[in-house]
Amino acid sequence: MGYDISFHPVDMRLAEERVIPFLAGHGRDDDLDDLIADAVRQAKVRFRANAWGLGVRKAYDGSDFDTSLYVWGRPFFVTADDPTIVAETVVRYCNSTVGEVDDLARSQIALLDPALLKHVEPDLNGTLPADEHLAVGFRWKLDLLREAASAVRAGLPTIRNGDGDEISAAGALTGNAQFCLVEFLAALLPGWIERGKAWPTALAEHATTDGGSPFSDNTPLFGSLCTEFPSLNWESNWTIPANYAIGGYAAPSNIRSLRNWLSLNAEPLAAVGDQWDDRPYVRKALRKIDEALALAELTGSAFVEAAEIYIPMQGTMN
Repeated sequence: MGYDISFHPVDMRLAEERVIPFLAGHGRDDDLDDLIADAVRQAKVRFRANAWGLGVRKAYDGSDFDTSLYVWGRPFFVTADDPTIVAETVVRYCNSTVGEVDDLARSQIALLDPALLKHVEPDLNGTLPADEHLAVGFRWKLDLLREAASAVRAGLPTIRNGDGDEISAAGALTGNAQFCLVEFLAALLPGWIERGKAWPTALAEHATTDGGSPFSDNTPLFGSLCTEFPSLNWESNWTIPANYAIGGYAAPSNIRSLRNWLSLNAEPLAAVGDQWDDRPYVRKALRKIDEALALAELTGSAFVEAAEIYIPMQGTMN
């Protein structure tokens, strides 16, 4: 099976102060309502921004427009060249209302080709679900894991999932906490999309590089869960082990050194990826990784690699 991979800045302060305590069963059931509402707003911003990217694609008629970067790569619709400007533009989208998206998207078209401005309209094929349905989509997994944590505390072995099937409470919590955390945080601070095997820890494993890799295993994504539920089997990874999984982690304090390491080792890392996939796309993947790291650096976030947070063929976009 192929991999829909992604590169994510992760707001660890938000994770540790808000989301992980919620998953652990603390506080009230409505404690994340403000974050859910923000995720709904950003979903609508993202949909409108993506429509502009698709509109530019149509205007270019499939030529001279890098869809793997501008549509199925960067979040929203960003055309700047400098990683710092890319990161700043993503933050502007994250903080925008739907009504502000058009002007921001037009500014990106002007960067790409000012002559296109009079020829491009957003491609509005497809519709978004209603706000309440979007909200359910963002929260149902969080609610399920919160229920699982409460069941474990109460000594109950099982819970029922959304289909009514009985599942292991402990297994639901330990097997899904990291993925659900990253998936939800990505609705508030998005990642970059790629496809194939070009996640950084896999490249590093097969390349001869200078300097030690700044990656660690992804235990920090469990936060307090490991200590609150010490009898459970919490498995962490150094790299992406399978589809629908989270891979290597870099702490906020290591983002700058990780960017430097990727720059220093770009050639051996790219050479490994090109051998695997028989196409010279890995340099672009490294560019996307660096842009995601630039956003992590700008926002004081951590970084993780992941698989199947986004699945473009199913309409799951950044």
